[in-house]
Amino acid sequence: MKRILMLVCALPVLGFAQQNYTIQGQVGKLNKPAKAFLRLNSGGNPKIDSVYIKNGKFEFKGTIPSPMEAHLRIIHDDLPFDPAKPAKQDVLPFLIEGTTIKFVSTDSIKNAKISGSPLNAENERVNAMLKPIYDQYDALDAEYKSKSLADQQDPKYIQTLEDRAAIIQQQTIDAKMDFVSKNPKSYMALMAFNSTLPPEFDAVAAEKVFATLDPALQNSILGKEVAARIATVKKTQEGVEAPNFVQPDIDGNPVKLSDYRGKYVLVDFWASWCAPCRRENPNLVKAYARYQKDRFEILGVSMDKAADKAKWLKAIQDDGLTWKQVGDLKGWDNEAGVLYEIKAIPMNFLVDPNGKIIAKDLRGEGLDKKLQELFGE
Repeated sequence: MKRILMLVCALPVLGFAQQNYTIQGQVGKLNKPAKAFLRLNSGGNPKIDSVYIKNGKFEFKGTIPSPMEAHLRIIHDDLPFDPAKPAKQDVLPFLIEGTTIKFVSTDSIKNAKISGSPLNAENERVNAMLKPIYDQYDALDAEYKSKSLADQQDPKYIQTLEDRAAIIQQQTIDAKMDFVSKNPKSYMALMAFNSTLPPEFDAVAAEKVFATLDPALQNSILGKEVAARIATVKKTQEGVEAPNFVQPDIDGNPVKLSDYRGKYVLVDFWASWCAPCRRENPNLVKAYARYQKDRFEILGVSMDKAADKAKWLKAIQDDGLTWKQVGDLKGWDNEAGVLYEIKAIPMNFLVDPNGKIIAKDLRGEGLDKKLQELFGE
């Protein structure tokens, strides 16, 4: 599948009104029952349109409030779904804008050539520019697959892969942010900026970058989504009061975050099934043993489901987690997790004795360094 929404050269955007689009496709000589589907990903509310293909041709027309992501999918026949022999996916992601966009292919839509769309043309050029960076990921994957099973399971080797992958990720982010700074009026700058924001990010810094983008971009559908994400993450930004919550411990007794006022507490979101969480637990055990005497506590919050309660309890015992553990066993719907906008784990928040968040996402050496700063050891 082609990469979408990476980086492109400048495309001036003066404002977004309703835009008329036309999608024209030619896929070989397909005929009914072959069918084309157009999916628009607008503000979290996908819109799907469909039409039968005649002599290989199909067409869609409509309006959009601003450029956005879209997908074309071709169903080549009307055979019933067979889970034993699922049909191959014939899908092409692209960017839809207010113009006539043509797709031409001799066999499948995923191999179609796109014309008539400045956004998609620029996306293709920049994807080619970024290819050397992405190739480094492919090289890491190939290296991993070439290793023996023992090497693949070696924690030290896995760590080297993660370290190198982090370097590649930073190279990608740097390239995108360089583009954003040079093209503040480009819709693609907004898309590139959005793609650099992980589940947890520095909302204050992101807000400053977002403010440099053209007002029309900020008011687009995607712009409003990005603004909402920034506002949400900012709720748990360093310096704000940690949202209070109540969760039952392993015995069913209610525990409040506010019970920890007067102490430093690391609110640690994790799960028994989360391998990175389990790898991080030994670091937490060491930190707790070293700093508990200095008014340092940890409050573990489980993202496990009720069906996995036994696994959760076993993980607590196996990993030697002696601090308080809570969880409503609702999985990703854990009420504390929702309150703190947890989208990935492990994730933690260091709260000071006054109840304010002073750091987040602390792991390994980073956690130890922060605790040394606080307790002078």
